[in-house]
Amino acid sequence: MAATVRTVSFFLTLCSCAHLSLTLTFKQLGVMNVKTPAFLGLLPNVTSSGVRKFDLLISTFSGIPFTQDYVWGVPDVGSRLQSVSSWTPEIITNQLHWPNEAEPVPVDVFGKAGVVSVSAGFFLPTKTDGGLFLVDGWPGKAGSPVDISSDDEKRDWFFHRVEWVDMDGDGRKDALTARAFFNPLAGSSKGELLWFQQPESNGSTTPYWSLHKIITGPDTFFRSANLTIGGKLRTVIITCGYFSKELRITWTEDPKGNWTNTKSINSAVIDDDLGQFFSVEVKIYRILLLFVCFFVFSATNGTVAVYEIPNDVTTQPFERLIIKSGYSVPGFFTNGKGAPGSAFPFYPSTNKTGKPYILVAGDDDRHAYVMTPLSQDPKDWRYKQDTVYHGGGTVGQIVMADVNGDGMQEVFVPAYNDNKVIVYQVTDTEG
Repeated sequence: MAATVRTVSFFLTLCSCAHLSLTLTFKQLGVMNVKTPAFLGLLPNVTSSGVRKFDLLISTFSGIPFTQDYVWGVPDVGSRLQSVSSWTPEIITNQLHWPNEAEPVPVDVFGKAGVVSVSAGFFLPTKTDGGLFLVDGWPGKAGSPVDISSDDEKRDWFFHRVEWVDMDGDGRKDALTARAFFNPLAGSSKGELLWFQQPESNGSTTPYWSLHKIITGPDTFFRSANLTIGGKLRTVIITCGYFSKELRITWTEDPKGNWTNTKSINSAVIDDDLGQFFSVEVKIYRILLLFVCFFVFSATNGTVAVYEIPNDVTTQPFERLIIKSGYSVPGFFTNGKGAPGSAFPFYPSTNKTGKPYILVAGDDDRHAYVMTPLSQDPKDWRYKQDTVYHGGGTVGQIVMADVNGDGMQEVFVPAYNDNKVIVYQVTDTEG
C-alpha cells in the first residue's frame, strides 16, 4: 500500500509568504562538553514545594569494540542556564552497551519519581547485548540497571524507545516497545512490535517481565496515539520499519482495549515505497498528522514528510506530503550512514498555537535545522528551512522544553563528533 503523494515546494518567491512574517531566533546560551553525546532526554522533577525542575539525560556510546558507554545526568538545568559551560554531568550508569533513548519514567507508572528507562544495544561487535533497562534512584546514587525485557528467541536484540501504556486493562502501565535484530555478515534482519507486562508489585526492580508480541516488522522508533477508528476512540501505534521499509499503523478492536486478545489486533501499511523509515512523531493540528523521517541508506535523498490521517484508516489512504527531501551525507565514505535522523514538531513558546515549526536533526549530514511554516492554511504545507547548527560530524536526537518556566522553549542539540551539547533559547516574533 502506498500513500497518496503531494510534494511541497521549497523554492518560493518572496511574495508567496507575504501574509505570514515570522522571525524565529535561536539564541545560544552556552556549550557543555561531554564525549560523544547521542540521545538526549529531559526529566521533569517536582520538588516538595511544587516547583518543577528539569534534569538533562545524555546517552553516549562508541562504535569501538570493548569501549565503555554511559548514561549521564545533569540536575536542574533550568536554574543554571547562565552557566552552561560549567555543567558537569554525573554518571547514571556505565553498565550498558550502546544506550539509545534514556527517558524519565512517568510517575504514575511506579508511583514514584526518579526512575530512568534506557533502551539499549546495536549490531556492532561487543554492543549487541541490548535490552530495556530501568535505573532507579536518580538524582543521587542510582542503582544498577534492571533488564525488564525477556527473550524467547535468544537473539541479540536492540531497542530504541519505550512508551508506557496499560495494554491489558489491569490499571498498571506496561512497557510498549519495538526491537530489532540484524546480522551484517548474513544480511538477515528481524523486527517486532511487542510489550512487556508490568508485574503486580515491585515493577521497577523486577527483571524479565512477561513478553507479548503484537506484530513482526517494526524495528526502530514508534509512537502511540489516541485515534478514532470506526467511530470509537482507540489507542493506535504508528511504527517505523528500517529493515522492513514500512510505515505501519496497528490497533486492537477489543472493546476494552485489551491487547492480550491477539485475534482483535489489526494492522495496515501506511507507506512502503520510500525506503527505510526511521523515526515518527504525532501532532494534532486541526487534523491528526504524522511527522516522519526517511533515513535513506544510500545517504543521498533523506526526506521529511507529513501524513494526513484519514477519517477511516481501514479503507482510506494516508496522504503523504513531502516537506523536504534531498538530505545527504557529505564526503566519500557514506556506507552505513544516512540523513536526516528525526523531526519534531514544536512551538517556540508554551502558549503558541497554529501550524507547528519543525526541528530536524540531520544525523550524518552534520546539521540541525528549523523549518518555519510559510502559511497557516491547513492545505498549504510549504516550509522554509534554516540551519541552527553545523558541526564536524553527527548531530544526535534533539530535545526541547521550557526548563526555567519563562514561557520560552530551550533547545538542546547533541553534537556527537564535536563532543558537546549546545543549548539555545528560542524566541518568536510575529511581524
